[in-house]
Amino acid sequence: IKWAQVEGGGLLLPGQAVHAGEPARAYEALAAAIDGTSRREIATAYAAEEARPPTRIVAVSVAAAPFCTQFAEQVAARWGVQVEWVQASAAAFGVQCGYRDWRRLGVDRWVALVAARQQVSGGVCIVDAGTTVTFDALDGAGRHLGGLIMPGPGLWARALDTGTAGIGPTELRLDRPAGLALLGRSTAEAVSHAALLALGAAVDRAIAVVAAAWGTRPPLLLTGGDGPVLAKWLESESHYRADLVLEGLAHIVSQS
Repeated sequence: IKWAQVEGGGLLLPGQAVHAGEPARAYEALAAAIDGTSRREIATAYAAEEARPPTRIVAVSVAAAPFCTQFAEQVAARWGVQVEWVQASAAAFGVQCGYRDWRRLGVDRWVALVAARQQVSGGVCIVDAGTTVTFDALDGAGRHLGGLIMPGPGLWARALDTGTAGIGPTELRLDRPAGLALLGRSTAEAVSHAALLALGAAVDRAIAVVAAAWGTRPPLLLTGGDGPVLAKWLESESHYRADLVLEGLAHIVSQS
C-alpha cells in the first residue's frame, strides 16, 4: 500500500507499507500515518487549529477483491468516508487508452498515464518496475499506443526455482557489474544478472522502437519500488518518479 495526503493540489508526506501475507498490518500503518499527519504535520503546515481527518479517500488497486472490500470497510469504520475506487477508462483526463478492450488495462498503468500526460508536453514512455515491469508509450496527443508486461526480477527468479530441478531459490544481487563481471560466477549471480540484463535490454529495445517510429527519442519516466535498481541496468536516460501513480490520483481528484 502506498499513500499520500493531498493538500493545496500537492502530495504531502507520502508513505508505504508492505502487506504480503498480513494486510491488516499494512492497513494499520496507513491509519497511523494518516492520523499522525492529521495531528501534527498537516496542522502545522496549514496553521489549522485542530486535527483534520480525511474528507475523501480516493484509491486505485490491482489487489484481489477481498482485500479491497476489507480495506473499504476499515476506512468507513475509522473515518466515516467511502473509498472512491478509480477505474480505467476508454478516454479521460486527456488520455485515450490504446487497448482494444480498455477494461483490460491495469488501472495502475492507466493512472500513471494520466500523471505522465500532465507532466510531459510531448510523447513519453513510462516504466513501472515492481512485482511486474510494465512499459507504456503515450504520444504527444495523449494517445496510449499500448505496452508490455514482463515479470520483475523476483518473479523471474521464482519461476526458475519452481520450473527447474537444480537452480533453487535465489537471493537477488541487484548492482550492475562492470565488464565481464556481468557473467555470473555463481548461480545467484547468473540468475540475478540475467533477470536485470533482460529487463533493461527489453526496455531499451522498446524505447528504440518508439523512437524510430516518432523520429525522436522520448523521455522515460521510471516509477515503482524497483525503479532505482532497473535504472542502473538501462542504457537509456530515465527520470525517476517514485510517486507517479499517486500524482495521477491527485490530478484525478483535482478534476472530480
